[in-house]
Amino acid sequence: MSTSDKLCKDFKGKSVDQKLYRSMIGSLLDLTASQLDLSYSVGVCACYQSDPKESYLFAVKRILCYVSGTTNFGVCYSFNSNVDLAGYSDADWAGNIDDRKSTTGNCFYIGNNLVSWFSKKQNCVSLSTAEAEYIAVGSGCTQLLWMKQMLTDYGLPQYKNGDFL
Repeated sequence: MSTSDKLCKDFKGKSVDQKLYRSMIGSLLDLTASQLDLSYSVGVCACYQSDPKESYLFAVKRILCYVSGTTNFGVCYSFNSNVDLAGYSDADWAGNIDDRKSTTGNCFYIGNNLVSWFSKKQNCVSLSTAEAEYIAVGSGCTQLLWMKQMLTDYGLPQYKNGDFL
């Protein structure tokens, strides 16, 4: 999707075939399992399935054009990597035009390998960038602690300088 254009509720736009739009979104959702870079864009377009308009269909077609040009791209996993767990978090403040809610994004690595990620609209409206980031970090820490415990259960405890992380 274009970084400058944001989708919002389109009350005046021309409606398009719901069945076609939903089938396109469904196919793209299946593809997000292997092409991580599509997750956010497809998720945004999926929010408008109940009453799809031409502007939303244009965005979906734009994603399909991107997919056709990136068929040789993929995620590489290395076997010669360490098992250190790392997480990254970010948020956009009031990024949703319709309700002014922020979006949280988190990704988690074991060594050099991306193993988990998510992007989610926050439950509340943040009053500042700092608050949006704080909420994002909180949700990321929850996931990170769960992953740390899972690694410990699998016999791969996380240490830093002799101490547990």
